[in-house]
Amino acid sequence: MRIARFAPLVGALSITAVLSTAALIPGAAPARADQGDTLATAEIADAGDVCGRTAATFDDVITAAATAIRTVVPAEQQAAYDRSVDDFRQNIASIHVHRNGLPLGPDEVNDRTQFLDDPIVTYIVNNLDAIKTGRLHQTIAVSQLKVRDVVEVFILATRIVKIPAQFASSLVPTVGFVLKPIVGAMFNGVKSLARAVQSQLSVGCGANGVYQKLQLDLPDEHVDVPQPLIDLANQLVKADGSCTPLAELKTSELVERTRNFLTTAAGLPVDPAAVNANADALQGFLQSNRVADVMMLRRTEQLGPIVDALDYGPLTFLANLGFDIYEGHAVDTVPLADVKVENIFALITFALDTTSLLLTVGNTIAGFTGVASTITTPLGIAQTIAFAPATYGAPILRGVMQSMCAA
Repeated sequence: MRIARFAPLVGALSITAVLSTAALIPGAAPARADQGDTLATAEIADAGDVCGRTAATFDDVITAAATAIRTVVPAEQQAAYDRSVDDFRQNIASIHVHRNGLPLGPDEVNDRTQFLDDPIVTYIVNNLDAIKTGRLHQTIAVSQLKVRDVVEVFILATRIVKIPAQFASSLVPTVGFVLKPIVGAMFNGVKSLARAVQSQLSVGCGANGVYQKLQLDLPDEHVDVPQPLIDLANQLVKADGSCTPLAELKTSELVERTRNFLTTAAGLPVDPAAVNANADALQGFLQSNRVADVMMLRRTEQLGPIVDALDYGPLTFLANLGFDIYEGHAVDTVPLADVKVENIFALITFALDTTSLLLTVGNTIAGFTGVASTITTPLGIAQTIAFAPATYGAPILRGVMQSMCAA
């Protein structure tokens, strides 16, 4: 759920809160010229020689800071100072982590993850691809991590925290529908601010002043992955524009892929002739039977920013119906063979959202008729828990299907 309307306000409040803490720090009074030469008053005259075009890493930040401080270190102490800096850099470089245990920026995976900008979708797609390509075991020194990587970790953590916050707001029967968009707006405000920081860091520090770039060669470390996850990863490939994403596969294509697998895979106890006969009959059924075109829901971003922000099944269906009526396609039909995977998934989500909405309305009416809240509230809680996978898991699964192809 992406609501950008409140992002500037929340972002501004976040910046104000950060800047306001300076007034609470003891001794945070402005530096005065008559206080003598201090590190706080030292000028960094050569900043232009420190920052280049590539994204800043931890080591870049360390060396940039060390270069600035070095300008106020007495000449006879600079050799010892440089040794201390080198020891610190080597110690940081000796600490390493698995690269794919950390999230990537959505723009580093593919165009669809960049558009969705959902850190959980990006993380899942990248890790499935890492398992398939063998990148999962690669390690990276902490000193080589880019500062924007840390921002991405923060965004991912915030997104994970957002889900239980939305879930908790949904447990309040009458105001959950109001609270969930507010939770989404608060998250997007934080994410908007973090993305702005990342944009600035993308032109971070490329040169190191007086300090040379570290040359590191870290060994890979094996990561134990459950076999079912390996099998899943081997069946998927990151969408790069040259293949059809899972979400856009038609039912007829799924039948053919299943037919090919069953008739060509070695060791399966099946009769190829029977499989082909059944597949032909199913393809004929799909071609001969049609459904209303209005059931083929558009993606939420195609229906406007409000629908895209709420991402709510009944609202998506009504907006889609409005588009079809306006374009004169409300009574058109399409063969079942042309129905896409994401259309089927959208209809399932729509059915669950509609059921949830009807139960919510029923609870509200029961409350107005004098039924005790102790009767209606547990039903509302059970309803929220029952439909949680569709509410919080559906957008993530849909995003993954739109970002990956079948291998």
